[in-house]
Amino acid sequence: MPSFNLAAEAKRNRRIRRKFVVLGEVAAPAMLAGDLYRACYLPVMNLWTEASKRIAAEYARTLSAMTTDAPSDIQGEIDGAAEAFNRLFLTLTPSLRDWTLKVERVIRNRWTRQVYSATSVDLSTRLSAYDVADTLESYIAWNVDLVREVSDQVRQRIASRVFSGLTQRKPAREVANEISEAVGMGRDRAKRIASDQLSKISATLADQRRIEAGIDTWQWIHSGKTHPRKEHLARDGDYYSDNPARVGTRVDGKTILAPPERGDRPGQPPYCGCRSRSVIIWDDEP
Repeated sequence: MPSFNLAAEAKRNRRIRRKFVVLGEVAAPAMLAGDLYRACYLPVMNLWTEASKRIAAEYARTLSAMTTDAPSDIQGEIDGAAEAFNRLFLTLTPSLRDWTLKVERVIRNRWTRQVYSATSVDLSTRLSAYDVADTLESYIAWNVDLVREVSDQVRQRIASRVFSGLTQRKPAREVANEISEAVGMGRDRAKRIASDQLSKISATLADQRRIEAGIDTWQWIHSGKTHPRKEHLARDGDYYSDNPARVGTRVDGKTILAPPERGDRPGQPPYCGCRSRSVIIWDDEP
């Protein structure tokens, strides 16, 4: 729900000579995805990298001895790594919270600058992280689940390759490579997740700030990725409004459209890097 009417405040602040204004993009820098990966996912991947060496060594010993209890020894190494993750996991939530608050601060500062540049309305003392606290908590919880999911998937892949290797009597070097590959797959997925989470939280926070300001119209900006969703590419530059009364009217020579369904808006689908730009429309000439 809107907390204030930015368009009305802008009109009171200065004489508006335009029918509308498109604000600049509000997105967090890509380096913050690297910060998320290093703070919360890399420690997990380092844990499994070290564990994989011990698991591969135990596999080699087991293969040469093939004693009755040897497979349980390997399972013990895998379970030990999982327990180490559980201990590490307790330290990650504060890091996730710090990262989420940092992204919120960046988005808020960029939004404030864009608003001031376009309207001369200063929001710097009126906005805070408290305004979007529920969103921040939901992203912290989401990433907590994702970190655990990444670790669980690595553990399952390692176990699968190890016990499949024992069944087929695969050479130790071959299984060691497969274990390393399993860890590498987890690392690559974690990096993609970090990038995707940055896009999602940035898009969500920017959208909430727009709605908070009573702005109901926005423009779709395509991500420019090499392999885009065709329908997203086709929407690049189009205008949308959450206000049914605006749908079908025109702005900037284009017809304002009804927005796509929730879940298919900028930054919402998996690995979507699209963004939106807020559009302030003054309904009558000043």
